[in-house]
Amino acid sequence: ANRNALDAFEATRDLWKPAGLRQRIEHAQCLTAEDLPRFAALGVACSVQFSHAPSDRDLADRFWAGKTDGAYAFRSLLDSGAVVANGSDAPIEELDPWAGICAGVLRTIDDRDAWHPEQRVSLEQALHATCVAPAWLSGDERRRGKLLPGYLADLVVLDRDPVTREPEELRELQVVATMVGGRWVHNPPPWD
Repeated sequence: ANRNALDAFEATRDLWKPAGLRQRIEHAQCLTAEDLPRFAALGVACSVQFSHAPSDRDLADRFWAGKTDGAYAFRSLLDSGAVVANGSDAPIEELDPWAGICAGVLRTIDDRDAWHPEQRVSLEQALHATCVAPAWLSGDERRRGKLLPGYLADLVVLDRDPVTREPEELRELQVVATMVGGRWVHNPPPWD
């Protein structure tokens, strides 16, 4: 299905590219090695859910045995230059965006080893895919996705700085407060 969609985007590129449309494939998960670089080459974004990789691993290994090298290949897509936008896919997966970020960085959601650890993304890549890329994909990049003056302040305050933590510690971080559109909606300051 992904190859058919990429073929369709390629065949119609002269129609949508000049109009500045931002095309994407939702659930760009089961891909072949040949199709991975086509996303960047065509300018088609990948809308994915980092949390699907570790939660689908048992089914993928069972039903796609020997074919999972291109499945949930988030690192390969990013390395190829593709735009990767991460979402939660709630209620199928957990609504908590931090859970998805952790799934992308760790490639596991339980005590098992990472599934296809070569496809782990860095924390910075996961944050970009969760905040910046979706804003760009929706055409809202001038007011969402970053913490800059004039942007909508949608953010969470965590109990510790995730950048200074080891990847394995990321799941332990807790949300202290939440701001949406510049207004505190959960546990406004001051904090202890």
